[in-house]
Amino acid sequence: MPDPTLAETRARVVAAGLGAADLIWLDAIRWDDAAVPVVESDGQLQDYRRREQALDAAIAHLTFAERGASVEGRLAAAIGARIADWRDGAVADDDDGH
Repeated sequence: MPDPTLAETRARVVAAGLGAADLIWLDAIRWDDAAVPVVESDGQLQDYRRREQALDAAIAHLTFAERGASVEGRLAAAIGARIADWRDGAVADDDDGH
């Protein structure tokens, strides 16, 4: 039996602008914030930024505490952390002269 909570979450993120490819990506990581992979390219970085923005938009109406407890909020935070990791790596490469 499908999870009604996941169905509601999917509906919210689609309404916020995520498309079929994004849902496939989210399904592949099982909607698990701990499973968000590292950013490996500039193109992937753009996908991550778009996903983070849409996930945030999907829960904009919630309180801060509710956002942190939501699937969308946890995923947005994890994606944001991966974006920061990518930026930190780019800065470290620049500092090293690479």
